[in-house]
Amino acid sequence: MKILITHPEFEAPGGISNYYKRLQNKFKIPIVHFIVGKRTREEGFLARIFRMFHDHYKFVKCLKTNNIDLVHINPSLNLKSFIRDGIFALLAKINKKKILVFFHGWEKSFEAHIDHNFIWTFKFLFGKSDAFIVLAEQFKKTLERWGIIQPIYKGVTVIDEDMLAGFDIQNALKKRQSSEKYRVLFLSRITRAKGIYETIEAASLLKGKYPMIELIVAGDGDELEKVKSLVHNRNMSNVTFVGYVRGEEKRRIFEKSQVFCYPTYGEGLPTCVIEAIAYGLPIVTRPVGGLADFFKNEVHGFITDSLNPNIFANLIERLFLDKELYNKISLSNYQYAQSHFLAYKAILQLESIYKKILENQNIF
Repeated sequence: MKILITHPEFEAPGGISNYYKRLQNKFKIPIVHFIVGKRTREEGFLARIFRMFHDHYKFVKCLKTNNIDLVHINPSLNLKSFIRDGIFALLAKINKKKILVFFHGWEKSFEAHIDHNFIWTFKFLFGKSDAFIVLAEQFKKTLERWGIIQPIYKGVTVIDEDMLAGFDIQNALKKRQSSEKYRVLFLSRITRAKGIYETIEAASLLKGKYPMIELIVAGDGDELEKVKSLVHNRNMSNVTFVGYVRGEEKRRIFEKSQVFCYPTYGEGLPTCVIEAIAYGLPIVTRPVGGLADFFKNEVHGFITDSLNPNIFANLIERLFLDKELYNKISLSNYQYAQSHFLAYKAILQLESIYKKILENQNIF
């Protein structure tokens, strides 16, 4: 059994690259990693067009020269990935390879476009795949509504176990409770759809009442400069921007923060939330994607359908004031991550799915 997995460069930002970086070298079966998407130092439209055609050429060559048994494709449900990865799926099927499609990200707005305009395009590109993995029950129901009759499995996001090495939840709790500052963390791409403006407004509402509450904004993105200007113009001294973080710097930010606030508009199963849970941070978020399948109020933090910053400010305030509830949620989250989001569990699931697909002789 030899599997080809398509994914972005390991050092690229984003959940898919992080996912396979964390699984790298942990498989017990032969894996060929095939890099897709934008490359480091790639500049210009022509370079991007050349790379796209060259990737598809190399992909077909790789299928033929490496005796690949199954192709594992990792799209997100958005326009760019839909076209790029759909072509990979089509080429794999033309070359009579079995295909597993794992949808990581899922944009509800693009789901609506498929419903109204691209349902037959979806079936043409992905409809002959042998199995699917999604991160939320609602995504499974959507695929079934689109006519998918192949097996659809529920996947998980994984945490970086190396990043957690030596982390002591009891010691972290003591430090968080005795700290003079109460730090609310927002760590993600800085875009409107991740809820950055709602988070900023919640921090503004808390500022006057609780001077010790601070907001740490970690990440970069299209809205970063606009958000910085907003904070500067409103003289919000309780907001700190730390930029894109990784490795030890990322670990330190999780360790010294008290709450993770993430009013996202839509997700698959966001890695940033899973990482925050692993560090024992109570979460304040919305019931989107895979979060809706497991997240419970007062167990993992608080979850609300609202996008009202007043609601988020009130929920953060409750965690700030109720230390007993805070400790309960913090310990629960740490233990939940240990039980559900370790890399070896994802490996076992993937290898089991690969085996089931290859044992099934039916080719869709």
